[in-house]
Amino acid sequence: MPITHQFQSGRGDNGDAGAVQPSHWDAPHALSGTLALIDAVAVTPNVVFTINGQNQIALTPIASFAPVFSPQLTGVPTAPTPDQSVNSTQVATTAFVQTAITNLIGGAPGALNTLKELADAINDDASYAATVTAALGVRLRVDAAQGLNSTQKAQVVANLGLATVATTGNYADLAGRPTLGTAAALDVGTTANKVVQLDGSGKLPAVDGSQLTGVLPTGAVLYSASQTLTDAQKLQAIVNLGIPHECGRLSYSSATALMFKPVKGDLLKINGSVYRIPAAGIAGLGNTGVFVNGVAGQNLAPNTLYYVYSFSNAGVVTADFSATGHASSSSAGNIGTEIKSGDDSRSLIGMVYTNGSAQFSAALVASWFNRRSRSLGSAVMNVASPGSYPQEIGGGSSVNSPGLRVYFLVWGDDSEVFGAAMVNVSTSGSPMNVAAQMAFDGGAVGAQTQQYVTINNNQYLGASSVSGALSEGLHYAVLFGGHNAGTVSYSSTQTMVSGVRG
Repeated sequence: MPITHQFQSGRGDNGDAGAVQPSHWDAPHALSGTLALIDAVAVTPNVVFTINGQNQIALTPIASFAPVFSPQLTGVPTAPTPDQSVNSTQVATTAFVQTAITNLIGGAPGALNTLKELADAINDDASYAATVTAALGVRLRVDAAQGLNSTQKAQVVANLGLATVATTGNYADLAGRPTLGTAAALDVGTTANKVVQLDGSGKLPAVDGSQLTGVLPTGAVLYSASQTLTDAQKLQAIVNLGIPHECGRLSYSSATALMFKPVKGDLLKINGSVYRIPAAGIAGLGNTGVFVNGVAGQNLAPNTLYYVYSFSNAGVVTADFSATGHASSSSAGNIGTEIKSGDDSRSLIGMVYTNGSAQFSAALVASWFNRRSRSLGSAVMNVASPGSYPQEIGGGSSVNSPGLRVYFLVWGDDSEVFGAAMVNVSTSGSPMNVAAQMAFDGGAVGAQTQQYVTINNNQYLGASSVSGALSEGLHYAVLFGGHNAGTVSYSSTQTMVSGVRG
């Protein structure tokens, strides 16, 4: 479309045909170059300007280019190759894709570098791992033990073609078993280079066994040479030999603790088994938090006679206090052991009497094993005139307030003790009869001897007595005295007991 001017010339043309006339200004102008192209575009839709190989501008139809939306590229288009770590909408080049594929297959051989080849290799089995695991589970292992049932074992034997003897180990299942043949063929005899054969009664003939060494039945104990035995084996051998197990001694340690330590050995029999008494003593011999009648964590009661038993507390020798008496066991394997009556699990080790504070005192502890003969004495006291004969001298009332009484424990099989007292008697000056008499348990027990004399001023009197058969348990020795008139004082008075064993 030619360019026209809006301006209109007011002048008219002249007659010079070779000159530019005013009307020429208003005529359309011819276009060339870029303006001609632009003019051509105006009448040629869907074209764009391009520059060809000669740097010349040309019009190219839009249809020859790929569209911006969903372009369809032709030829050999290129793009930047992104890094393998990129995860975006950036265009992936063939180089990017090839690298990703190479990384994926990781150098797999050509026959296994595609999913199709892998699927074919596992027979298109989506549960291939489970299938392989199940198959391996029914295979015979050579690297570890297997728990096979009888059916599985039989199948293995059949698969391996083994003979029956391979699984039974029985001589009878052995094919081609050798036989001894006749005595003549075997050169039977009991001398050198002969075969020893059972006689008609199925016994071996007498032979010299001096060359047999190392033949020792299981569990045998040697007496001809040293032998290494465990502690349990030693204890069992001691039980088998019937060696006495009366070791240890129960004794006083403090007001709140006793002890039972090894004495004349360290063996103790409980319920048919022999135990070692620890060097530090057995457990559970306090007055609080101990076993009482088999119940743990108990406290002892005050003024109570307890028998002390030992038992195995999960292998630990432990004390158990009980008011229940004792008896000799008649159970096989434990015969003769002194036990809690009717209970072989408890072996007697001693006896104790608690004071008013539920505590222990040295005089009131008696050991069942390894008893000692002890002498006990009261405090030395001065006592005012007791009155007419007979009166207890010293005013004792209990273990907690003994006065001149001497409290002690005796065993039923060792119940005779000797009591004595020495008294300095002072009178008011006039002659009078004064007595001193030794007795047990307030005069209820024992054959007393007395000294009943007439004195003027001061005189020492003595008294003694043998207890006779005391019952098992707690007793006391007591001094009796008195006079027939006036005033008497007993000074430097002491009561003593000897022959107490425990």
